[in-house]
Amino acid sequence: MAVSKAPARLRGRAALPFALAPLAASACTAWFFSGVHYPANDRPVMRLETRGGVEMGVGTQAGVLFLGRTAQQGPCRIHYWLGPTPLVEDGTVEPWGGVFFRAAMDLNHQYAPFLDRDLRDDDELFALLYDGTEVSLQRAQGPGVAGDVVHWPGRDLPAGTGVFVRDPEDGGLRLVGMIAGRIDAGDARYLVHTGTTALREALLAAKPHAEMRQVKHRPDDITVDRLVPR
Repeated sequence: MAVSKAPARLRGRAALPFALAPLAASACTAWFFSGVHYPANDRPVMRLETRGGVEMGVGTQAGVLFLGRTAQQGPCRIHYWLGPTPLVEDGTVEPWGGVFFRAAMDLNHQYAPFLDRDLRDDDELFALLYDGTEVSLQRAQGPGVAGDVVHWPGRDLPAGTGVFVRDPEDGGLRLVGMIAGRIDAGDARYLVHTGTTALREALLAAKPHAEMRQVKHRPDDITVDRLVPR
């Protein structure tokens, strides 16, 4: 049997990593199964400051979308939530499709998927405000009422406020549309939202093809690697 000629002190050092390996594996296993929760997507609502003012937006799988009432191009500042923590990030306003504009930003954010079907009678609509307050909405249906309209909920809602339903399977938010305005019709008052039809039309709109990879080194020591249109 071969015997190592290395000094005892070196043999001890060589054996040290192997002795610690079970402890390291145990630590990794403990972390993996520790039940640490990643940030939820329960508040994918944004407040945007543009050159023209302030309006609301929603984080979606296509980015931060809003209605472009205060600006349709140029810089903006995006107030959003990471879990319970409010953050602010610089962004750039760009067209996205239909009535929607996008505030492009470097970092990931909370988002709600689009509702991929038409509304049903049993869907319970609600608006989600920036502070996390939910405002129940009742669809307006009947003679003389058509389109994506809800009864006035007793308070005005800013343009761009997200309208959602909850998925019955996982309880997650699904984006239906955004509040677009108010209608006063005699004694009745309604709010109009963009609805799923407008979202589908925007998805079908032609968009620039992302072809160029851009690496951006930020002052906060975060490096962003993304695809941008040429």
